[in-house]
Amino acid sequence: MRRRALLSTLATASIAGCSGLADDGGRTTRPPLDVETTRPTATESPFAEPRVEPSPATVSEVGPDRRLVSLRAADVPDGLALDAGFVRTATESRPALLWVGLRNVSESDRTVEFGATPPVSTYRLRGDGPPLYVVPVSADDPTDGLRLWNACWKTRSRDVVETEDATRSVTIPPGATVGGRYGVVVMRGADACLPTGQYEVAGDGGWTLGLSVFPRRGSEWSGSQFTDPPTPGVVALDGTVHWFHEADAGTQRYLEPNDEQIGLTNGRLRTTLHNYGPGSVVHDGAWALIYQYGDDWKVVAPLARESTADENTVVRPGERDRTTFDIDARPRLAYGDPASIGGLSPGRYAVVFPRVQVWRGNQRRSLDLFAALVELVGDGPELAPSSMVQSTSRSGETLRTHAAGDSGPSNAVVTVERTGSRSAPALIQPQVLQFEALRDTLSYLDDGTVSRVELRTPDVRRERLAIGVETLGLPTVPGGGYRFSFGGDGYRVEGLSG
Repeated sequence: MRRRALLSTLATASIAGCSGLADDGGRTTRPPLDVETTRPTATESPFAEPRVEPSPATVSEVGPDRRLVSLRAADVPDGLALDAGFVRTATESRPALLWVGLRNVSESDRTVEFGATPPVSTYRLRGDGPPLYVVPVSADDPTDGLRLWNACWKTRSRDVVETEDATRSVTIPPGATVGGRYGVVVMRGADACLPTGQYEVAGDGGWTLGLSVFPRRGSEWSGSQFTDPPTPGVVALDGTVHWFHEADAGTQRYLEPNDEQIGLTNGRLRTTLHNYGPGSVVHDGAWALIYQYGDDWKVVAPLARESTADENTVVRPGERDRTTFDIDARPRLAYGDPASIGGLSPGRYAVVFPRVQVWRGNQRRSLDLFAALVELVGDGPELAPSSMVQSTSRSGETLRTHAAGDSGPSNAVVTVERTGSRSAPALIQPQVLQFEALRDTLSYLDDGTVSRVELRTPDVRRERLAIGVETLGLPTVPGGGYRFSFGGDGYRVEGLSG
């Protein structure tokens, strides 16, 4: 039988060779956490998630606060594994008790420099919130040096004294554990029993144990205005699709819009990726805006620029990550920010985050998709040439246009001509209005007497359209160029190669 002995001391290092927790009478109790894998150490995860219980622990059963805590480890030395978990919740007779054990998973002895109360001898946690402490406790009296005040466990004084000059070298045999129990408490005079935030235990030997403290969600849940709406047929790469309108008060992770109805004049859509789950989620910054067009759905942004961020965003348990989109019916010349989107029509859209990693313990469990529906309301745009068109001239059915700008000389020539074929993939107006080169050509082809437009324009606009036709998957035509349909007519665009 696998067992781990609890050897909790205040002043001397102890070594355990079995693997169960012992209660006050020496009887074996349940292990402090559910081990999901038998061998991996905390250092195998790029985001330092330890082997911890499969859901956040409720660590307060008393007082007004109901807090959840999720754990994560980092910088665990090679050959060692950090085991951590809550073995007792806070009650009126004891504080929340955290077990921390440093285990030798190698086949040889490991020597570690410990402090006075191994494996944690620094009691104040580093963090972004009010002071939080882990104080070593004994099995005989887990309240020694602590007090229950207004249903909160606190230190008896405003300072927690740490033993100085107590460093000693301890050799841990293979399979053995140095561990102890620690009460999780706040400082005397603190307003909250367990403040929310991101904290970190500085362990003996250089490792760290992060604590994400966050409240249960539920009372503030308002839900979605959409009850049973049609949605685009999006598919997660190797995980689950999460729609906001399908979430409820018990949903752990979801993408929430600031409003489900946004005006099209200087509109601002803010989406928030919430994480109330046991492990971190990691977003690479990728997103898509999809428009409902009849029974179909069309991607309208980003079409000419990759939306991923320079760095992944790690959303710890209890944290949230916001993304802001500036939207408008008026077309925009926004070369630098793909989240500034113009040329949009009124109607229903879906904001989609297609690649969100969901981590649990040392493993990436899935690559999920998060999405939310929104309605854009207001007057739609018209298809018209941009203000950058300076001159036009005509020769028969061919119209030549010249568009200038502050993005370089107009050295690129893009040609769009009407064809007899209507079987090409259809573009819709919000897609067309993402590209100045299409605006400055197709708007002139509404005239039945013009069949071909040659546009001289800055190269950056040609390049944007070249990226866009690849993103949209437009088919090529013999001799060069791409074909598409718009407004019931077939077209061919040429001159996109650099």
